[in-house]
Amino acid sequence: MKKETIIKNIYLDLIKFYEKTNLKFKKQIIKLFIQFNSYKRRQLNLLIQTLAEVENYKKRKEKELKLVIEKANCNLLLDLLSFGEDFNRSFQDKKNFDQGIKIIKNKFFNLLKKEGLKKIKTKKGEKFNTDVHEALSIQKTKDNTLKGKVLFVIESGYKLKNKIIKFSKVIVGN
Repeated sequence: MKKETIIKNIYLDLIKFYEKTNLKFKKQIIKLFIQFNSYKRRQLNLLIQTLAEVENYKKRKEKELKLVIEKANCNLLLDLLSFGEDFNRSFQDKKNFDQGIKIIKNKFFNLLKKEGLKKIKTKKGEKFNTDVHEALSIQKTKDNTLKGKVLFVIESGYKLKNKIIKFSKVIVGN
């Protein structure tokens, strides 16, 4: 054989070897790519499943909250119906009307107390406190000891389980 043919054959053998070797790497690369895509798909499915569970949880909690609110409203309406029936009875019995109204008033405030509502005790001469009082107006006073203090309580304030829900409305001395 000629030298050129031998060199040509060596080149061809090298090219075939390179192609075979490269093909092996191509197969490994394709295999890794398939594995990566499979992993990526599993992770994506897991993420979608988790998001769906969170949405279901939110919907379930909203539904439960609606049920709790409906039950509370139902209980409130039943209590109000009871007051309405008491009013009807007191209007029907003209002789005992005043006594009926007193009973209704006591029943009403007992219900509020049972639910955790407490009246804020505010007295004339008490120091004005913005944490519990709301000043409706300031009135001049000749008595210097009443400056910055409550002169009149217009409306009582209330707390519901230690949280103020209505401030006492007062007139303050100046």
